[in-house]
Amino acid sequence: MTLANIMKLALRQLDEAAEDIAEYDELFRSYANMGYMIALRLFLKPRETFELTTDDQGRADISALPVMRVVDMRNAQGRPVRFSISADGRAIGTEEKNTAVQALCEVERPALEADTDEPELPQYAHPALADYICYRHLSSGNLAKQSRAEFFRQSFYQQMRTLIPQGAGSVTQLRNLYAVTDARYRR
Repeated sequence: MTLANIMKLALRQLDEAAEDIAEYDELFRSYANMGYMIALRLFLKPRETFELTTDDQGRADISALPVMRVVDMRNAQGRPVRFSISADGRAIGTEEKNTAVQALCEVERPALEADTDEPELPQYAHPALADYICYRHLSSGNLAKQSRAEFFRQSFYQQMRTLIPQGAGSVTQLRNLYAVTDARYRR
């Protein structure tokens, strides 16, 4: 669904006329993007791998990248590299100096701005953004509207819980493996 379709669905769910979209346009775009960011950051957690080059101090600049969190780092031979993020979040420090490294990162996605923009969510989760719009729109109303808003909030979060984060189920470290997998010997 496009952003325009999501906003029209929200209008229908609120029992408003489709012609009134101009009246709600700015507000609904804002609510749709709030729901979209919740979906991405808390539930889907999209990942990308970036090819970085470290300097002579072992630092790689990530200030121009949409990085939310660095998950893993590997050197050119595919071996794990220990890393730390600078205090300002603009660089990654490693022991690898003047070399290429690959960083697997959770990334941010751009906001939905144009009517033709589609959220980078599975197709089945797109209507949940309309639920989020309805929830936010009704939540500041009287008690009856707030009760209705609660239905839309629950619907949104129920749909979000069905999203599987990228990389879910993979073990990235062997430390405390049995605590992670609960694969202990039992009689």
